[in-house]
Parts: sequence; structure tokens; C-alpha cells
Amino acid sequence: MAEGRAGPGEPVPGAPGPGDPRSAGYELLEHTADVGIRARGPTLEAAFEQATRGLAEVLGALAPEGSTEPVAVEVSAGDPGGLLVDWLNEVLWLREVHQARMAGVRVERVGDGTAAGWVAFSGDDPPPDGTFVKAVTYHRLRVEPGPGGGWLIEVYLDV
Repeated sequence: MAEGRAGPGEPVPGAPGPGDPRSAGYELLEHTADVGIRARGPTLEAAFEQATRGLAEVLGALAPEGSTEPVAVEVSAGDPGGLLVDWLNEVLWLREVHQARMAGVRVERVGDGTAAGWVAFSGDDPPPDGTFVKAVTYHRLRVEPGPGGGWLIEVYLDV
């Protein structure tokens, strides 16, 4: 694994520990007809990365880093919530087009109406075997500073 990057479900190296509200990570949330993701990160970019990893887990599309095909992602929206929904929907679409597992994500910038970075896909793994996701929704969407620092995201997927 590259220095300074976290693997699926792992904390970001150098980030605060699990008890600290600024720590990075994600968890899946139960909902009647949807699946939710709660993601945390010390920066908004890190929280977007964790939400992207959560989406890949739901899809059954997480792959270890290895031979990958990075694809640039850039979206525009009027607020951080819109950027998150558009970012995740773009990643969802790219995953469908590439029919591959996600082996990495880097969100380089979130702000001024844009989010930019890349996702990497691995063509060497078996096809994803998780839950089919129709779309990322605005239902109960939260993108806000976390209590005590860092960022907190809650987003629901239409499955």
C-alpha cells in the first residue's frame, strides 16, 4: 500500500485515533429501502474518499491496490452536499462502464463549486458481487464539520 494512504476500512495514516471525531473511516447504515454510508475524515477531501470506499464496499467492488487504471473525476455543484452526490454518482457510473473493482481513490480538491481527483480500477479481479445501486440520493444527506473537528458525511444509496 502506498505511503500515506489507507486501505478499505483502515484509518488514514497519521490521522487521529478512533476515539477522536477527526478520525477517518466509514460505516454502513441500515434503512428500509436504501443503504446509508456514514464517513468521517480529518479533511473534507478525506471524508469524500471514505464515502467513496463505502460505496465500493456496498457494490462489492473494493480491490486491493495493484495494477490499476486511474480515471480523472471532476464534478461541479453549488454546495458540498451536491458535490458529494455528484461525485459518488460519477464514480458509480464509471464503475459500471469499466465493469471493474475500485482499487484506489484520491480526492485532491473539494471547494469553490468543484470536487476533483481520481479513482483507480483493477481489471485483474473477479467482477463485483455486491448490491446493485441505482443512484446516490439527497435523502437525509449530511456534509458538515464534525463535532470536535474533521468532517462528517451521511449519504444514502437507492438500492
